[in-house]
Amino acid sequence: MSREALYLAVYDVSEDRERNAVAKVLEGFGIRVQKSAFECRLTRGSRATLERRLESLRLQSGFVLLYRLQARSTRAAFGAVPDYPLDDCHYAIVI
Repeated sequence: MSREALYLAVYDVSEDRERNAVAKVLEGFGIRVQKSAFECRLTRGSRATLERRLESLRLQSGFVLLYRLQARSTRAAFGAVPDYPLDDCHYAIVI
């Protein structure tokens, strides 16, 4: 079985076409938690695929950062945070 790790992908892209392309790619790999932030569960293979797809966009007006969250990291949430699951049965990774 492939081991997954949790990643945070964030982006800052000013051009609409590029920003929409980045969002579309990331939507296939994770859950949007903010306008330009996604939580993604990735295997080594899916991470490599994500990186290739982002690289192929050849962004000119901004950037994407991908952070691996440590296994023991916990998430602190404050305010009216929506409930959403991060287990496999509630979302799909489109490759």
